[in-house]
Amino acid sequence: MKHLKAWTKIFKALANENRLKILYCIDRGGELSVKMISDKIGRGVKITSKHLNILARTDILEANGKLGSVWYSINPDIRAEIKYIVTKFIRQ
Repeated sequence: MKHLKAWTKIFKALANENRLKILYCIDRGGELSVKMISDKIGRGVKITSKHLNILARTDILEANGKLGSVWYSINPDIRAEIKYIVTKFIRQ
């Protein structure tokens, strides 16, 4: 039953239009900074950071600090099932 909690967190993370837009942008643009993502989705840096943190906590995204900013990319070690679901959401 423990795995059900993990799946619930993942689906909750994906159940937001802004977070799906973020995944779409990262899927198309590769590793992007918080500022670049906020500009692309038309939201402020603060709210974009909150959405990015939610996605990172579910291991969908990974964060790397460089050049004085945090850069996000899709986690290459994401479980196959999650990758499949994420891909379906953002590539339609």
